[in-house]
Amino acid sequence: MKTDKITVFDLFEKQRRYIVPIFQRGYVWNKELQWAPLWGDIINQADLIEKNKADEKITPKKHFLGAIVLSQLRTGIKEVQASEIIDGQQRLLTLQVFLAAFRDIIAELGDDYLTDKLSLLTNNQGKLANSIELFKVWPINAYHNDLNDIMTCGSGNALELKYPRIKGSFGRIRPRPALVEAYLFFYDAINTYIINHVEDNSEPPNEITSDQKKERAANLYEAVIRDLHLVAIELEAEDDPQVIFETLNYRGVRLEPSDLIRNYIFLYAVKQKKDLAALYDQYWKGYDETGPAGKFWKEQERQGRFSRSRLDLFFFHYLTYRVGHEINMEHLYQEFKDWWNESSERLIEPELDTLNRSSKVFSTLFLIDDAPLGILAQRLRMLDTTTLYPFLLWLCEQRPKIDLDDFDGIVKDIESYIVRRSICRFTAKAYNKNFQTLISKLSKEATINRIVVQHELLALSGESAVWPDNEIFTQHLVYDPLYALLTQKRVRMILTALELGQRTAQQEKELVPVSLENSLTIEHIMPQGFIPEEWPYPECEVSELKKLETNPKDLDAKLQALKSRRSILLHSLGNLTLLTQPLNSGISNGPFHAKRPEITKQSLLILNSYFQRFSDNDTWDEDKILERGKLLAEMAIKVWGYPKV
Repeated sequence: MKTDKITVFDLFEKQRRYIVPIFQRGYVWNKELQWAPLWGDIINQADLIEKNKADEKITPKKHFLGAIVLSQLRTGIKEVQASEIIDGQQRLLTLQVFLAAFRDIIAELGDDYLTDKLSLLTNNQGKLANSIELFKVWPINAYHNDLNDIMTCGSGNALELKYPRIKGSFGRIRPRPALVEAYLFFYDAINTYIINHVEDNSEPPNEITSDQKKERAANLYEAVIRDLHLVAIELEAEDDPQVIFETLNYRGVRLEPSDLIRNYIFLYAVKQKKDLAALYDQYWKGYDETGPAGKFWKEQERQGRFSRSRLDLFFFHYLTYRVGHEINMEHLYQEFKDWWNESSERLIEPELDTLNRSSKVFSTLFLIDDAPLGILAQRLRMLDTTTLYPFLLWLCEQRPKIDLDDFDGIVKDIESYIVRRSICRFTAKAYNKNFQTLISKLSKEATINRIVVQHELLALSGESAVWPDNEIFTQHLVYDPLYALLTQKRVRMILTALELGQRTAQQEKELVPVSLENSLTIEHIMPQGFIPEEWPYPECEVSELKKLETNPKDLDAKLQALKSRRSILLHSLGNLTLLTQPLNSGISNGPFHAKRPEITKQSLLILNSYFQRFSDNDTWDEDKILERGKLLAEMAIKVWGYPKV
């Protein structure tokens, strides 16, 4: 490789194109982390140049912007020479946009000399073989229109008219494309600097003259083209672009693992002399697009203590089931390379096709769907349990080989296994290992059906793996203070599932899990802040207390036992329901004879129709809580079934 220290002028004054490979990630720089610091560096240099003119002892120092890696492309004799950007596309695109904004402001000043110089740095000159050769830097496909508009708009006002601020949902302003925002940031910053720039601690000046503006513009121009330096690395035939790329990025400025994986796959395709544009359009474009599809994959999801892009999470779960063992998210890219290189000759189209089909399955896990797989996916998110995703990706890959009823049955059994263990508060730590083992065993079966999967799940034993039977499940449902032991999201999931489980074909089967989660709250029938006089103990317990009035020691022990029992059952399933927030707030701490009529009158949930059986004179106590808890447990056993053994 050849390494040179060059200025911005050296880089852009050549009749040359710098092309971003189609498989590189999109433009991700932003104001806070990159544009504003870069602008600060530039104006610091411009200020030093201005001070140097007044005092020669003040010498401007050169400022280093970083490194770029280029690989010369073969071009036709009539074409502009071109280089592929192996590393540094964010930096080069930003500099191109900055120079375009600077050029447009200078044109408004009427400085023909600087306008010509900046035009030389932004556009290739003369007669061109193709219109796309006009610009110095050419981004990936998704940004072609944005860059064309930026380079030809002529001013910030013109670009804002083309990309107006638009209000989205909830009144939020939708962000413009990142390159457009970059241009507008630099346009405003440069304009402000040239027109309003004053020395530190000085009074704001009077209206500055045109010549003063041109002088400031010249200082800025000198700072940019002369004092900003880069290291340009030109690769030679024997250099491996992927190794250079990893060295400069993976061990330095962080790239997402999916960015590195994409580059690795497509540079592998280069070595196989594949049609990169066709491969990219067919298999990868959807992940990078700026529209809804690409946005989906860029969304952040929490996994464990960290948030990751959905594309990174997909690769993590996809690779987990492909390699057949647990992997570390922090080593995802290295794990991918190790797995990929296990085969001396990967057939890239089949690999990308399998990956593409699997990613479509993964995306469905985030959709609202009342099919068994959609319901399981929703409940896994409520349980914060994502370790099943590798198994679900594998299972969906086998879907063509499995009878539809068996497939839905397997999904329901998996849900039962996970939810029952969650309610019983059994550990989830072994899920990754257990489900990888399940994949391994099922892969050896001639036929995959529900009975085979049930047999494997029932064979698991010990608290780390057992599928809780009806007796154990009921015990925890009825007697455990679930509200205190589980997260509210999990308790809401349980109540939601019980509500859905009671609906029949004659009733509305709308997709309520999301609406319940978003609009309904968990209500304690006997409130947490109950007034003892309004919520007496069961009559039999009160009679027992009266008998012990002559024995203070036994009376105190009995009272403590009753209080302990109430503190547990207060948070048990039998005392919990779902209400709207306004109804919850309005009746929350009232007595039962006041709460019950409001619940039965206002709530449309079948879950709350239970309270129609009571009269205004009835009470709600521990015995009633246990009675309802056992009824809800019977419903839960139907919702999350257990094989008859």
